[in-house]
Amino acid sequence: MRIVASMTTIPSRIDRIRPVLENVLSQTVPVAYIELNLPHVCIRTSELYLVPPWLEEFDRVNIFRTPDQGPITKIAPTLIRYRDDTDTYIWSVDDDIAYQKDQLEKLLKCYRPSHKQILCRYGGVIGPDGTINFQYGETPVTMFEGFGTVLYPPECIGDDFPQYVEEVSLNPDCRISDDVVLSHYFTTRGIQIFLCHSASGDEPWLPRDTLPHASEGQALHLQSGGHLDRYKRVYQILSRRNVRAR
Repeated sequence: MRIVASMTTIPSRIDRIRPVLENVLSQTVPVAYIELNLPHVCIRTSELYLVPPWLEEFDRVNIFRTPDQGPITKIAPTLIRYRDDTDTYIWSVDDDIAYQKDQLEKLLKCYRPSHKQILCRYGGVIGPDGTINFQYGETPVTMFEGFGTVLYPPECIGDDFPQYVEEVSLNPDCRISDDVVLSHYFTTRGIQIFLCHSASGDEPWLPRDTLPHASEGQALHLQSGGHLDRYKRVYQILSRRNVRAR
C-alpha cells in the first residue's frame, strides 16, 4: 500500500502550514509525500497565492497549480490525477491542524484489504432534511467530516467526477461545503464511508492541536451561518437537482 497525502490552503495561511506538513510527513504510518494543490488566485478573497521559498524547497512536498474550486481543491485534483492508479491511497488533510502522529494509524485500524471503503475519523448519518446525526464507534456512515482526515481507496471515482465537482462548485453554498458534496458523490456511487472512532465517544470531537488560524475569519465553519445550517441547504440542493454519481 502506498499512501499520498493531499491538501490545499488559502493565501493568508500559506506561510503558516509548516506544522501541518511536518506532522503529516512524520506519521507512524509513513506517507510517500504530500501533494499540495495551489490555485494561482483565491476566488473567495481575490488574493494571489505567493509561495514562500521555504515551501518550494520543502522535502517530499509536491506543489500542483490547479483551478480554485473552493475547499474541495484539497482532494479533487489529486483523486483525478490518480484515478487510474490501482495501488495508491489518497489521504486528505486540512491546513489548520497539526495532527497527532498516529492519526493515519488510527484510520488504518479499520482498513480491510477486501473492502473498498472510504475511512474517516469523524462523521455521521444524514437525515432526509439534511440534519446530521453524528456517530461514534466503528460503523458505516453517510457523511464524513474532512477535518479529521479521510483516506480514499484507489479507483473510487468515476469518469463523471470532474464534471460533478465543476457543476456543484457553481453554487456558493456547495462550493464551501466539500464534505457534503463529496459524501453525496460516494454514497450515490455505492462506496461505503466507514467511521473509525472511539466506540465510547471519549475522544474529543475536534482533533487536538488545532492551529491559531483554525478560528480566524476565513475559517469555513464561520461562513454562511455555520456548517450545520449550510449543510442542510446543500443536501437539499443536491437532492433536488438529482446530482448523482454514475
